[in-house]
Amino acid sequence: MVLLFIPFFGKAQDSAIYSIGADLNYHPQDFFFHVRGQLVKQNLSHEVFLGFGIKSTIFQGQFRPQLGYDLSYKLKIASWFSVSPLVRMSYSLLNTKVPEKHPFIHTAESFIACRLALGKKNQFALTGGIGPSVEWKYDAYYAKRNHFFMWNYFAEIGYYHEF
Repeated sequence: MVLLFIPFFGKAQDSAIYSIGADLNYHPQDFFFHVRGQLVKQNLSHEVFLGFGIKSTIFQGQFRPQLGYDLSYKLKIASWFSVSPLVRMSYSLLNTKVPEKHPFIHTAESFIACRLALGKKNQFALTGGIGPSVEWKYDAYYAKRNHFFMWNYFAEIGYYHEF
């Protein structure tokens, strides 16, 4: 039983850095606001984020959640500056409310991106990337699901606080 707790003792626990954050993201389909959780261990960063489309949700009354994951490698240039190439995968859903039976537009995306971060414990970050996207919606007229492939990009500004 004691063997199960060995990873939680000693230096193994201290080597991980945890952060929470928020960002504002420009995307061709919408502006998104996200909250983020980040784990950095040996310069490899894992992040999950959850947010919503501001234009769709607030101004158009169509809820548009987005869920995603970032995997990056943090290259420290100085104690207060880092550059991180990253891979992002995200999924968003738009409820158009039309047609009533199948109103959802689904979007799955992947991006190759880069993040510039400034600061130590409190960090400001600029991130931008480009990548393929697949969008699908059920077509009631043809009674089948239609897929659309496109290239998308994003630019975001974010804030992180380390614990």
